[in-house]
Amino acid sequence: MDSSEETLICPGIPQHSFVFEAADLPTKTVVVYADRAEVKRYIQASLAKGTNEIIIQNVSAVIERQSVRVDGVGVVIQEVQYQEMPIDTLTETERVRALEEEKYDLESRRAELDDEVESLKKRAEVLDGVAAQIASGSSSGISSPDLSPPPVRQIERRHSANQITPQPSPLQTPCLNFLLDGDYLKNLAHFLAYYGETVHSLKAEMRDKQRESDRIHENIENLERKIDQLRCGYEYDSIKRNISIIVEVDENKEAELFVTYQVYCAGWKPTYDIRATTTSDEEQNCSVKLCYYGLVEQNTGDTWNECDLVLSTATPSVGGSPPPLGTLTATLQRHAKNLRQRHGSSKRKPMSMASEEDMGFGSFDYNELVDAAAMQRLTMAHNVSSDSNSCSSTPMDALSTACFPIARPVTIPSNGIEHKVLVAQVDLGCAFLHEAVPCKSTSAYLSAQVINTSNLPLLPGGLAVYMNNSFVSKTHIPYVACGDEFRCSLGLDPAVKIEYRAPNRLLEQVGFMSKSQLITQEQTIALRNAKVNQTVQLTVREHIPKSNDDKIKVSIVTPELRGKAQDAKLNKDHNLEWTITLGPGQTKELNVKYTIRFSDGVNVISSVDDLQAFSLFHEMFSMNFNLSTIPKGRPRADTDEKTPHIRRVTKVF
Repeated sequence: MDSSEETLICPGIPQHSFVFEAADLPTKTVVVYADRAEVKRYIQASLAKGTNEIIIQNVSAVIERQSVRVDGVGVVIQEVQYQEMPIDTLTETERVRALEEEKYDLESRRAELDDEVESLKKRAEVLDGVAAQIASGSSSGISSPDLSPPPVRQIERRHSANQITPQPSPLQTPCLNFLLDGDYLKNLAHFLAYYGETVHSLKAEMRDKQRESDRIHENIENLERKIDQLRCGYEYDSIKRNISIIVEVDENKEAELFVTYQVYCAGWKPTYDIRATTTSDEEQNCSVKLCYYGLVEQNTGDTWNECDLVLSTATPSVGGSPPPLGTLTATLQRHAKNLRQRHGSSKRKPMSMASEEDMGFGSFDYNELVDAAAMQRLTMAHNVSSDSNSCSSTPMDALSTACFPIARPVTIPSNGIEHKVLVAQVDLGCAFLHEAVPCKSTSAYLSAQVINTSNLPLLPGGLAVYMNNSFVSKTHIPYVACGDEFRCSLGLDPAVKIEYRAPNRLLEQVGFMSKSQLITQEQTIALRNAKVNQTVQLTVREHIPKSNDDKIKVSIVTPELRGKAQDAKLNKDHNLEWTITLGPGQTKELNVKYTIRFSDGVNVISSVDDLQAFSLFHEMFSMNFNLSTIPKGRPRADTDEKTPHIRRVTKVF
């Protein structure tokens, strides 16, 4: 931790002054809230006897100025002051100039390395050219004069039309003797050894210099970013923020101080991973593993290095008092006629806003708007817009206050990127349940009824579901207090087979004096547990029409809904609901039969929201039961070609 000490002898001011850079101070603890963070930094200084001033320079630009406090042991803290002053342009210009000079030196060194690399490339290319000449058959440059092949005798041509002098065979050519020469082979071996060693060393040296050049290039880019940040900072933020601490000690000593302040542009939100396995024989009294994470992000301008992190749901407040409440009086209105004449144009003119005194409220002294507060509002607006597509949840500030310390030190850089930290891993008790709605889908959906048996409340957040080490889906979890339950969907279970057979419908006309129409529908649902050694508990739901008119009567024939031996029940949505336990390999059929009776000539419509159920319901009544075209006499039954399972039956009494 670097610091500079200055000794002052002017009366009325501290005798010794210590200057620290805020970014160089160790970060002890950071408490992250939903919209801000509280940072505690550690200061160690050798204080002299008397009054000392400690100055912390260049604190975060999003600091809450009223939140600064200092703690220390063995010292008397006389004053803590937050200061804002214009940036010394001369000093900052010198910083930029020093960075530019450093950049120039690095660019010069990189240019030298590039020249050396080019020189090494040329040397390697020369050796490659010589090797290429040898490979092509040319021996110039490495052969001795006595090794050069003798001239080949020309073949004498004979002017005979039928006889040609044969050429010598390759084994008899002088080139073979030349290649088999011992001195030539020795020289070739020496060249190849020299070529291999030299080229290898040249390319290794080229790689080393290229890597050094790349590192210098990265340093140059970092310097350019720093220079751009400094120049932009001077243009958009020309304020230097310091914290001045005046302390007094009775003797020379090593003092330890802790500076705590709040900053905006920081926050966190919870997220979870839940991992379930279905390897046990029973689905009841099981457990799932819940991984509790916190997504922390901050863009305060300072990096939190190796700090103790605490996530909190509290809503911090830096101070203030409630506004005074005035007296609200009620009086009789007098001179109503004059008041109407006086304010006759009030309908045409907009009424001015009532003052605080008129409403009975006293004045309220608001804090001055600062850059930090403005950035805080921008952060909150960004959080609201980013969560607009997510499920609605309880706000964190409306929940009970809870703190979650992180077990290990963490580093959170100031880059606005979410960093995932582990809060806890807990095993929660649960019961696996299967649910099915066969009229919509013939799949069984597995879910877990989880009980929060931990001592941590579960805050609203995203939930990633893993089933047997395989990712299933992303969902959302509401607020779950300790001891409460919540339902978690685990996806489809292909081992539970469901068959939704085609329904049988019978259309009849009944009655003697007053004709009525009667619809009888029968539906069969087949269930099978294909698991070898596991019992499943399955809940099946099926639509039953609900009458909202006395002229329409719906009667359920099967299943039995009364008595102790009832097979199913009607839930709050007037749907049949079975809860069945299927053993390994067990099959079962559910039979549904109900009748709908209404007066002849009445049109029945459905108000169900489900489109598929509406089409099924509409199919039952779209026939309009035009029975006048059927001749009277004996009962007649015919089959509708559009709906093969619907039969029309006319009964004449």
